Amino acid sequence: MTEKMQKICVSRFDPALDQTSYFQTFEVPVVEGMAVLQALDYIYEHLDGTLAYYDHGACAQGICKRCTALIDEKPDLICQTKMRDGIKIEPLPKFKVIKDLVYDRAGRE
Repeated sequence: MTEKMQKICVSRFDPALDQTSYFQTFEVPVVEGMAVLQALDYIYEHLDGTLAYYDHGACAQGICKRCTALIDEKPDLICQTKMRDGIKIEPLPKFKVIKDLVYDRAGRE
């Protein structure tokens, strides 16, 4: 399979540094069938090691639902959603954002 570059727009927010959230766009190499989680892994490993998102050994199975986020403004699992050009990822609304795509799952704001 051949790689092609695609853009992913990621919500960024660090309460220690930022007043409000903002979006940052990255270009990542994508192969057919690649999940958004793998694109975030690529960003973290190769482009920006400060990106915060839920990533753990059991993910990619769609069981724990820990990686639920707004994907193109609809709730879905990052580990199950296939990467496509121009995709937009942000944390679920009404939850306190800890950093970037990581939010407090225990309670709402």
